[in-house]
Amino acid sequence: MVAIKTINGSAPPIEPMKGGYRITKSDLYSDQTGRSVETGTLIQYLIRKNVYTLELSYEGSDSVISQIETLINSTNFSVEFLDSGTYVTKTMYASDRSKEVVTLRPGQERTILSFSLIEV
Repeated sequence: MVAIKTINGSAPPIEPMKGGYRITKSDLYSDQTGRSVETGTLIQYLIRKNVYTLELSYEGSDSVISQIETLINSTNFSVEFLDSGTYVTKTMYASDRSKEVVTLRPGQERTILSFSLIEV
């Protein structure tokens, strides 16, 4: 199965590199969340549950990496991805992007692009 099926309706040109696909689900709490002064018990003010973050890394030629950068260039976009054997579609945005150029041998280089997609 494909890890990232579509980004903004288009399939990515390549799959994330091995070890380059991680899903995190987070809960968002209000600033008022904290511990009771009297008993020390936690008082939680939940805003949202299960907010997705996808950590992705792609390795490829400059032209392939450029195609992926174009897919995540919008402010907010739809992402269809695999989570526990089922495809989920969420509206997300891209965090900071990190590029690394690796020289395999003289004249042959590969680019690694790493970024996170965070649910809006």
